[in-house]
Amino acid sequence: MATMLWKVAGEGTFLKSVLPCVNLIPVRYKTHRRRPTKKKISPFVQRRTDLIKKLVLALVQHERIQTTDRKAQQLKKYGDLLVSLAQRRRPPPDLDLIEDGFVLTEGESEERRITKRIINRKSKRVVQPLPVLSEEEFVIRCREEAYNMLLGNEEALEKLYSTLKERYKERYGNFVRITRIPNPTTSPYPNMAYAEFVGNSLPPLPKLPVVKEGRWIIYGRDDDDDDELVEKSVAVQSKSLLR
Repeated sequence: MATMLWKVAGEGTFLKSVLPCVNLIPVRYKTHRRRPTKKKISPFVQRRTDLIKKLVLALVQHERIQTTDRKAQQLKKYGDLLVSLAQRRRPPPDLDLIEDGFVLTEGESEERRITKRIINRKSKRVVQPLPVLSEEEFVIRCREEAYNMLLGNEEALEKLYSTLKERYKERYGNFVRITRIPNPTTSPYPNMAYAEFVGNSLPPLPKLPVVKEGRWIIYGRDDDDDDELVEKSVAVQSKSLLR
């Protein structure tokens, strides 16, 4: 009943009948406004850190590292881009999507190129076109971005432009392979994975554990043939997870 009266009062019909001499303009309630759709970015929070750069540097130096599955997916994008920067002499990749060694989104790249111009005596936002680079300028820019991505490590940069570039001269894309380590869904630990360059000279990966009935079963031991010992090891590992 109260909401109905408030609605009638907001429309002004009830008060106009009581006070005909008063001109009322109906106004929308403050909670009826449109909510903002653009996500606000806090200026006090650093969106990108050098952690991904350190992982890329470790991957180039050792050619295989172990990290979380989520970081491995991000590391694959950076690793493939790094080798592409060493190979290519003309776009792709588009250098406007890279800033200080970090990969930007299309929206962030467009915001960097937005300027204000006076058109018909009105200030309007205009997106600047991409600069056209020659082949030499493009190669120099690629080397600079690779240098920033590797945190200025000269040895890693030299290995990228010599060993890795020569290894993948007949390969286009998919330079980094990700091998996920099985992990139970109820495990308190994060999902881990191996990230490595394809065709490296490292020894093969060890036998990975197998998840069976929500538990780890680790193979490659001397007691593989003894089922009782395997069940005991699984029981001990499950108890340690519950603690």
